[in-house]
Amino acid sequence: MNWLKHTGAFLLLSLLADCGVAQAQSADAWQEQTISIEGRQYRLHIVAKGETLYSLSKRYGVSIDDIIADNPVLKEGLKTGQAIKLPCNDTTAKASEVVKPAKRKRGKFITHTVAQGETLYSISRRYSVSVETIVADNDNIDASHLAVGTELLVRKVKGAKQEEQSAQPTDSGQSDGDTAPQQEYAYHVVHSGETAASIAERFGTTEQALLALNGMRRPAEMKTGLIVKVPRPVAEQPKQPEEVAEEQPTPQEIGFKPLREGETAKVALLLPLDAKGVPAQNYVDFYCGFLLGMDSVRMHGISAEVDVFDTAHDYSRVDEIVKNGSLDGVDLIVGPIYEDLMAPVAEYAAQNSVPLVSPLANIAGTQNGAVFRMSPDAESKYDKVRDLLDGSKRVVFIRSGATDTEFEAEIVRELGDTPYMVHEYVYEHPSIIEQREKERERTGAEYEPAPSDLSPLLQGEGERVFVVLSENETDVDRVLAALASAHISLSARSRSVAPFVVLGNNKWNRFRNLDRSIYFAVNAVMLSTYHVQRNDSLIKEFDSRYAAAFGSIPTLYSYRGYDAAVLFVGSLRDAMQGCLEGRTFVPLQTPYRFGKGSDGAMNINREWVRVNYHNNFTITTK
Repeated sequence: MNWLKHTGAFLLLSLLADCGVAQAQSADAWQEQTISIEGRQYRLHIVAKGETLYSLSKRYGVSIDDIIADNPVLKEGLKTGQAIKLPCNDTTAKASEVVKPAKRKRGKFITHTVAQGETLYSISRRYSVSVETIVADNDNIDASHLAVGTELLVRKVKGAKQEEQSAQPTDSGQSDGDTAPQQEYAYHVVHSGETAASIAERFGTTEQALLALNGMRRPAEMKTGLIVKVPRPVAEQPKQPEEVAEEQPTPQEIGFKPLREGETAKVALLLPLDAKGVPAQNYVDFYCGFLLGMDSVRMHGISAEVDVFDTAHDYSRVDEIVKNGSLDGVDLIVGPIYEDLMAPVAEYAAQNSVPLVSPLANIAGTQNGAVFRMSPDAESKYDKVRDLLDGSKRVVFIRSGATDTEFEAEIVRELGDTPYMVHEYVYEHPSIIEQREKERERTGAEYEPAPSDLSPLLQGEGERVFVVLSENETDVDRVLAALASAHISLSARSRSVAPFVVLGNNKWNRFRNLDRSIYFAVNAVMLSTYHVQRNDSLIKEFDSRYAAAFGSIPTLYSYRGYDAAVLFVGSLRDAMQGCLEGRTFVPLQTPYRFGKGSDGAMNINREWVRVNYHNNFTITTK
């Protein structure tokens, strides 16, 4: 059996760094260089801003799995400026090639060349054709990162002017008709942290059905950045005859056994520490933080031993750990990390009255009274920003490019009957704005707001709450910068500025190139599942202990590992349920308050963190 086991002492994990290639040449030269490694030919590529594994796989005709296999460091994410090697083969696509569907009739389509600042959403609105239609008619594009200069085929509609075309979704297999039948699916960009199981749950289908819809065999093929087909929301599908709902069984109450005085607690930690021979650094960090948490628990008089099992994100390995009795006699189970590995462990936990902690995943399908989910639930997400959406402030939605419809729906639901206004922001290059200002000064013309000028939104009586609905990183960055610029411009002209905040989208944390210092300039209010301030004395003390023990700086995974140990191992004496339910705990800085889920089974954390960024460069939390 291939797992790691640790009892009462630190486990030393040797992390081997990938050997990189010295970047002695210019980026342009590297883009053209081909090298031979162990008899195989590779093309070297410098990652440009906005590129994804999906776009690189399409550009070079290489699968995402092959790219990662040749560059294991990419498991930690693709970074701008990174040098990677791409296998060469006879079918490798050249960067200049744009593949067009051969069977499409040119007379049925308009050719559109993507300009600076355009997105699929803005193009779809220009031609009144749905995003789904454009994606289906252009198999070669990466919808999440549309490159300037890309040529798109845009479907024509008979009997309508080009600018008045009606949206007609088309199946990717249709090519000759002017319109096509309504699709039974929509498109979704796979974000970091999402799995086939979580996406299936979100769109009301099964993991197997989702994989079949996308021609995939394994959940691991659902990679970050991919555009995948998902079932349309129920509201968009034909209504089915109402069925009599079956009576749901009463959720099983789990009676956890308290740890007796002087008894040593046995803790099982299930982590994917190894993936194809490469240490998974995030989970190593979690493990290290957990060990420090165990030290803190022991200092408070609780004796505990930890057995660590390497799951390698392998269902069969987890199933074998359960079946061979490795978990027998444990008092607490932490992990496995991923929901698609949870079933056998959750069943064992319920049958043996053992608390099971899901420390990171936003699991939804594992309804089990033994499970404690540390990731906060969606139902309580906006509890701490009620004061911003209660009607006492003017709420303004700012649209630009593609809209994050999920975020929009959440805010609309929270507003209820509270009115709000919508502003359509249009980006303009700074040179255009400068030229217009010079012309206005030369002619003495009266000042008129430009499409890119958000100054009017900042004037007038009453506080403002701006909700930026863009889902594209570039658009979010431009809108936030435009708000900051408008504030500076009004202040410079001695104009009054209404107090305002920007209610941010927690998905922005996935953006790699968004300069977060802009949050201070726009008084951003963010909701986070986890937050620490490194200048806090408690965090500084933890960081020092961590650095002394492991020789590195802790990450958010390290902090969550510490919290998991302190919260749950520390609660074993009090039978877990009665100790945790309804009470708020703050092991480091992030609060936790557990309660039953809407189905009455799983125990879910109710506490989000509200993070306030102030224009005096201070941060406060709630």
